[in-house]
Amino acid sequence: MQASLEAPGPTARGSAIWGAALFSMFGLCTEVVFTGAVVGWEGSFKGSVSLLMIPVYTAVYLMIGPLLAAAEHLGLMRLAVRVPLSVIIIYAVEWSFGAGYERLGLEPWRYQHGWASDFSHGHITLYYLPAWIGFALAVVPVWKFAQALGRHADAAARRALARTR
Repeated sequence: MQASLEAPGPTARGSAIWGAALFSMFGLCTEVVFTGAVVGWEGSFKGSVSLLMIPVYTAVYLMIGPLLAAAEHLGLMRLAVRVPLSVIIIYAVEWSFGAGYERLGLEPWRYQHGWASDFSHGHITLYYLPAWIGFALAVVPVWKFAQALGRHADAAARRALARTR
């Protein structure tokens, strides 16, 4: 299945909505498992996530999609290129939303790991870089699945609409 640079239109918007919803659910579930594993070392194995992460994962999905499509078009889908670019986007989105949420008086996360509090005001940290690399490795298959799901849902909606006319 190839990533595609879709022209804006009803199908592209529908695919983006379905894809963003699936990708956000993937991100939320991944975060629950990750926080459960991190806290699990203390004995509780309870994972948690803020619902304010939905727009964060949606933004990652919407930004990484065109990047992956362009990279594939240029023949740059090797891990050595794709993963670092994905991680940079993840960090950029995480920092942007962290700063934006802070301005709104919200704080769904605040990193306290040395460098994070000094440089990024607690919005990002290199402490979790291995986890973000793992997430970046999963991005392409999940993104492609989300795109396929969106196209399938759009096609089903068009068929249902055609039957009612």
